[in-house]
Amino acid sequence: MEEIKSKLEEAFGLPNCCRAIDGTHIIMTLPTIQTSDDCCDLEDNYSMLLLQGIVDHEMRFLDIVTGWPGGMTVSRLLKCSGFFKLCEGGQHLNENVRTLSGGVEIREYLVGGVGCPLLPWLITPYESSGL
Repeated sequence: MEEIKSKLEEAFGLPNCCRAIDGTHIIMTLPTIQTSDDCCDLEDNYSMLLLQGIVDHEMRFLDIVTGWPGGMTVSRLLKCSGFFKLCEGGQHLNENVRTLSGGVEIREYLVGGVGCPLLPWLITPYESSGL
């Protein structure tokens, strides 16, 4: 874990960052008799949210969640995962608080994509017009 955090800080300037997380939809072709609104994604494609992946600094998968219907959002998938439950329950990403210059303390965290929720242990891109 310390190597991952060191490499992510070196590459991206993110102190105490442990991993990155995101999800993807895989489009499927289904016979018309088997279609379901549960498998329809936000772009009206039939898909299965095939993969939520957590990767390290070398893009190696450390955790995956698969098989959820395409109508589910990345945020919802995260909240259904075992990893989310461990983090929210304080059993993961709470071990090493790092003190930065100036005395600012920062806990371990992940970086996530736009579809991920902002949480105490997960940072997401800031989106605003005019920046």
